[in-house]
Amino acid sequence: MPNDQEIHSIRKHVKVLVAREAIKELKTQYARRSDAVFNTPSHESAVALADLFTDDGVLNLGPFGSFSGRAELINAFENVLPQGTKWSTHYIVNPTIRVNGQTAEASWYYLIQSLPAGEDASLIQFFGGYDDQYVKTNDGWKIKQTDTSFFTPPS
Repeated sequence: MPNDQEIHSIRKHVKVLVAREAIKELKTQYARRSDAVFNTPSHESAVALADLFTDDGVLNLGPFGSFSGRAELINAFENVLPQGTKWSTHYIVNPTIRVNGQTAEASWYYLIQSLPAGEDASLIQFFGGYDDQYVKTNDGWKIKQTDTSFFTPPS
């Protein structure tokens, strides 16, 4: 029979594991909803993606812009970003997730297949990573900030 200290330790580990799984699901939804913004652009898809962020959330896409707060995120997802991309698919892998109570940090690698807007566009690939900050809210885990980096393969 486990003692009180062991039970407390088990509960703490279970909470961390549950939080990690919720954050993985959140990032999965980020990938799918990002693709929806490009593949089937609409106000609804923009709002659905923005819903994954806190009201003061930040998305830093490096050379593609940085967007802060719900209104700016929705505008970016509905009007700004879809102008340059006709189609995309996000593959997000290899998370390292650190949960600290009601906050968490994670790093991910990504491969994004993208077809830019324009008649003669060719499929391109982006390799890089996301460094994320998360907050647990009354509605579950939300993205507080995402910073995107781009990797360049050696030639």
